[in-house]
Amino acid sequence: MTALKDQAVCLRVHNYSETSQIVTLFGRASGRVRTIAKGSRRARARFGGGIDMLTAGHVVFFPARSAAALAVLGEFQLTESFAGLRRRLRNLYCAQYAAEMIAEFTEDLDPHQKLYDAFYQALQDLSHQDRPEITLLLLELTLLREVGLAPDWHNCAACSRPVAHDQNAYFSSGSSGLICRKCASKITEKRPLNPRTIKILQNPQTAPAALTQTVLDAHELLSYHQRQLLGKQTKIMTFVNQLLRKK
Repeated sequence: MTALKDQAVCLRVHNYSETSQIVTLFGRASGRVRTIAKGSRRARARFGGGIDMLTAGHVVFFPARSAAALAVLGEFQLTESFAGLRRRLRNLYCAQYAAEMIAEFTEDLDPHQKLYDAFYQALQDLSHQDRPEITLLLLELTLLREVGLAPDWHNCAACSRPVAHDQNAYFSSGSSGLICRKCASKITEKRPLNPRTIKILQNPQTAPAALTQTVLDAHELLSYHQRQLLGKQTKIMTFVNQLLRKK
């Protein structure tokens, strides 16, 4: 079997035995890859005693023989540990949130190079920035766009009329977009949005200059949409949303 080489970030790690780990990687050229790292926990192993979540490296792996099987990780050469994350707990949890959403919304061996680059940059930013909610929001928007699940932030999902950012409106996850006030009575599942939140969703480049409250409102809307799409709310979702609101 031919070995594949890639650069990847570790999304998830689970101990499989006393000596091995199950490692979910997000590769730039390979996309999500679920692997078994045999012997990785041995102190003298070629993996250096174990692979940590939210680290990046050059990897070599042997593809799985079937859809139900795991790829075999042959090498993980650490290139970036994003050490600053470990000194900023809020940022670390935001990074874990992002990693989980990427693991949930991507498919095995389905590459998204733009998403990989955005995720890698987000981890670098979270290693030293003080407003993690901005980085998380921008990455969530990129994730939804790259996997084809981005809502329409400019037009009403019911009537297709433009929704200006200076108007109150609604968001419907089931309709995957904004709902104007005229159509609101027709839609059962919806959440109200104020003009500030609509503006930041329509123009994400304004996020760094926006009030923290506005950024959090936009992030929580995306979090709601992700929960609806997944059909569940994960522990890290609940924890991060509560943590960001405490500041």
